Amino acid sequence: MTTNKTITYQPAIENKRIEVIVTREIKASPGKIFPLACPVEELRWIPNWEYELIYSKSGVNETNCIFNEEQSGPHFFEKPLTTTWVTVLHDPDKYRIVFQLNLSGKAVINLKVEFREVGKEVSSCTWHMIFTALDKEANSMAVETIQVKMELVMNFLSEALRHYCETGEMLK
Repeated sequence: MTTNKTITYQPAIENKRIEVIVTREIKASPGKIFPLACPVEELRWIPNWEYELIYSKSGVNETNCIFNEEQSGPHFFEKPLTTTWVTVLHDPDKYRIVFQLNLSGKAVINLKVEFREVGKEVSSCTWHMIFTALDKEANSMAVETIQVKMELVMNFLSEALRHYCETGEMLK
């Protein structure tokens, strides 16, 4: 017996979506920079970095690596929140990586990072972040506020990475 059912589709709620791109030049090759985009290696160059590794076959970053951290949530929402990072793509041959961050169900951030050689021992590093609000609190935030917070994160990370690659020391 075949039953015909009518399916009604509802459009998604209009959640806020904000996109920001930051590009920096670093005096180091992509091959030197790329391995540093890893929660374990970030202990070397991100001040006060702490994380909890949830899943990794190799013990370092790779496609499907999952880790938690407590720094991003308070930056965006000004209260303690755990952020879960999933490495969606880890491509060491093309020096690109894609993360999906879940900020405790309040927002999802898609972060694409790509390193391209632009000269001898010089790389262009592009950080492309897309923030999508998931709840009323995130949707009530001003777009400009979210943009500034996104830019602060990417500018800080790119400067800390540049400083480490060029000096061998953590930014203070």
